[in-house]
Amino acid sequence: MKKAKDNPEKNIVLIIDEINRANLSNVLGPIFYLFEYKLKDNSVDIDLGGGYWVNSIPPNYYVICTMNTADRSLAVVDFALRRRFAWYTLKPHVIELTGTNKFFKEDFLAFNKIFNWHASTEELSLQPGQAYFIAENRDEMDLRIKYELLPLIREYLAEGLLTNAREEFAKYFSDSISEVLFE
Repeated sequence: MKKAKDNPEKNIVLIIDEINRANLSNVLGPIFYLFEYKLKDNSVDIDLGGGYWVNSIPPNYYVICTMNTADRSLAVVDFALRRRFAWYTLKPHVIELTGTNKFFKEDFLAFNKIFNWHASTEELSLQPGQAYFIAENRDEMDLRIKYELLPLIREYLAEGLLTNAREEFAKYFSDSISEVLFE
């Protein structure tokens, strides 16, 4: 924030990955309160240390946070956090890659179709993202399906999630890697 205030002609971006895992008092400290939309009158002074005080967020200071909504081990993000940020959902989508890795579009689209047709609104947040469908070759992708995606879907089903998609997933795993969903 100090850099943004000292360089008003430059845009400064702070990226916080997986904000729902972060201890915000450690990450943002007292400046968290400056994100409060009600504080438009500069009524709070915050000490950033070293005698450097701020009472507002510089207009050239941006904070971008990511959050993995599929991580159900985490509590729902509290309202204090929600009201301080705008929220935008990025859904898994087809990507183009350069280099040695390939995006296995057919497998991705098969999963995407199953989720879009059979998942409830709440279950859509469980859809595996693009990274699951990136591999160097077909053999590596098949291993990812067998040892990452299959166990993930088994876990969801065992917890009573995605039950409407059970038959479609069973067919996908049987057709793609000759594995049964449940023995």
